[in-house]
Amino acid sequence: MKNIAIPVLKIDGNFEIISWNTSAEDFLKVTFKKSPGAQLNLKEILPSGIWSEFQYNFEANGGVFHNIFTFSKTKNLEIFSSPCLDDGGNIKNYSLSIKVVSSRDTTSSENIIQLKNILENSSLAIFLTDPSGPIIGVNKAACRMFGYSAKEMTGLHREHIMQKNINLDNAVEHRNKAGELRSELIGVRKSGETFPCEVHSVIYTNNEGEKRTSTTIIDISERKKQELIAENNKQAFQSLFEYNPDAVYSFDLQGNFLSLNESAARLGETSREKLMEMSFLPLIPKDDQVRVMEYFAKATLGEVQRYQTNFIGLKGTRKVLDVTNFPIYVNKKIVGVYGIAKNITQQVSMEQKLLEDRNMFRAIIDYIPDHIFVVNEKHETILTNHSFYKNYLGVEDEQKSLGLTAAEFLDKEEANEILEDNTRVMDSGTPVLNREKIIHNFNGEKQYTLLTKVPFSFGDNKKGLVGISRNISEIKEKEKSLEELNQALKEHADELSLSNKELEQFAYIASHDLQEPLIMITSFLAQLKKKYEHELDEKAQQYIYFANDGAIRMRQIILDLLEYSRVGRIPHKVTAINLEHLVAEVLLLQKRSITEKNAGIEIGTLPELKVEEPLLKQLFSNLIENALKYSSKERTPEINISSLEKEKHWEFEIRDNGIGIEEEFREQIFIIFQRLHQRSEYKGTGIGLAICKKIVDNFGGDIWVDSTFGKGSSFYFTIPKQF
Repeated sequence: MKNIAIPVLKIDGNFEIISWNTSAEDFLKVTFKKSPGAQLNLKEILPSGIWSEFQYNFEANGGVFHNIFTFSKTKNLEIFSSPCLDDGGNIKNYSLSIKVVSSRDTTSSENIIQLKNILENSSLAIFLTDPSGPIIGVNKAACRMFGYSAKEMTGLHREHIMQKNINLDNAVEHRNKAGELRSELIGVRKSGETFPCEVHSVIYTNNEGEKRTSTTIIDISERKKQELIAENNKQAFQSLFEYNPDAVYSFDLQGNFLSLNESAARLGETSREKLMEMSFLPLIPKDDQVRVMEYFAKATLGEVQRYQTNFIGLKGTRKVLDVTNFPIYVNKKIVGVYGIAKNITQQVSMEQKLLEDRNMFRAIIDYIPDHIFVVNEKHETILTNHSFYKNYLGVEDEQKSLGLTAAEFLDKEEANEILEDNTRVMDSGTPVLNREKIIHNFNGEKQYTLLTKVPFSFGDNKKGLVGISRNISEIKEKEKSLEELNQALKEHADELSLSNKELEQFAYIASHDLQEPLIMITSFLAQLKKKYEHELDEKAQQYIYFANDGAIRMRQIILDLLEYSRVGRIPHKVTAINLEHLVAEVLLLQKRSITEKNAGIEIGTLPELKVEEPLLKQLFSNLIENALKYSSKERTPEINISSLEKEKHWEFEIRDNGIGIEEEFREQIFIIFQRLHQRSEYKGTGIGLAICKKIVDNFGGDIWVDSTFGKGSSFYFTIPKQF
């Protein structure tokens, strides 16, 4: 710039002088008595009349113009202005050529040559055209922009370099009416490539009175690209703002809402409009407001703040928020605060629950008497419970037990065995469950343990192992004692079994052999009565009756004892029995008694069972006979026989409306020879129900009675399904 004799200044859009050449510096000192310096404005240099006209020309022509201003009676001020573009085609600043010429030299050939040189070398594409469209002249920048030579450009019409469309037609029409045009149109290069451009066109009259058009064109492709990027960024930001699931908002420096998204409105439990009329402070609990205001104040001073706070919606819902606040800068000045608030109420609740669960888990494992330990793949303990570190390792707290391996608290042989076993469990993934093992604690004491090891993975597929060791030394001692006791009991049971067999054999033989003398006695008594009946008095006849009756009762007792001893001793074949048929047979045998007492019998649905038929038949026979025997004299006997299927057994009921049994005798009636009535009232030996109990016991079931004295009884018994 210093080698050019023409005074040249560079100014920005605010007319501030930003650079100058030597000629310009000399020109300003001589002409305006001003020296260029920092923040010197063109307005301060030019005379007020020239300044006003210059400013109008500059703004009206977008900084592209050439004009002559009256400076004095004999002198004029000639100014040529042209924009300077950056690499992106955007206007960076403006170049001014200023010189003082005499009035008569204004249109001299020298001035014209200088003007042409300036126009030709301008970085702006400049066209001289006829208003009807043909191009008369162009500068180098125009040729470069459109890809034509100057010769090719001359004679082209505007529609060769501008895309013909409604926008071009409207722009030309407007220029022809107003004499000036400033518009954005689409340029067309020689290659056919189109590009956005900014066009400034002015119609003027030359010295010969001909209408001409001066047009400057700027390629704004880069600017449009940047505008598109900016618009896309704006839309992306707007989408991020509007559709963000978290609350996004901004405050002024007093904490009043400037903007907020829908998520923020939902968080506040109201509308955007309502929140825009208030500050954020009423939404914070009073006990937390001072702390939150401190964070806000720091954000207004330029610090990014992140914190958690409680929050109360306008409907009273309490939440916990994770808040980030950061300052808003405009022209390097903080004008407000942006904020993002995430509702972490559920997360905090879950974390609290996890903490509570962990504390509960910790309390549980610490109070479990078993030794619990967790080791990693390096065999280092990473968790131990109280029983393990206190009773097994002999340390006072868990921290002292962590990081240890078996090699550090056991002898070498035992430690190696444990480490190899742990490795096998972790590598194979197969747990060890309840393995009995003898170990030694920190004092070297031997313990019998029940050991469980379960492999697991944690973190980046790292291997680990959970171990539970239960001290069963005391159990082992008890097992030993129990084994000794069981052996003694077995020996005693064998003795009892032998004794019982002997007793059963004795009872069978005795009852069988006792029948023979009784038969003989009753036989001789019958012969005695038959032969001497007419010779014996009434007293003798009575004695014979008593003796015969006693012998008959004794024989019945012997028969019942014989039957009692046979239960469970003589095996019977297990067969499938239809109980309805079996009960029908029993009732047929009891037909005489049923007919005499006019008894009513009701039978429910009865199942099929696989049992010993003789025993089951005797069981039903004894219970039905019992119900008929102890019927009430005040009402007709009613007997109901039913069954009920349970999960593991069948339950049978034989219900009557007889005389009933007092509560104190309900257990006694199943004991052999236990009678509740005199023989004169009800016949019997007192063995029938004892036989029933022995049969049911032999089946593996239970028998009991439920009775109301004077109203009747229900006898229940069960038979297991797997019998």
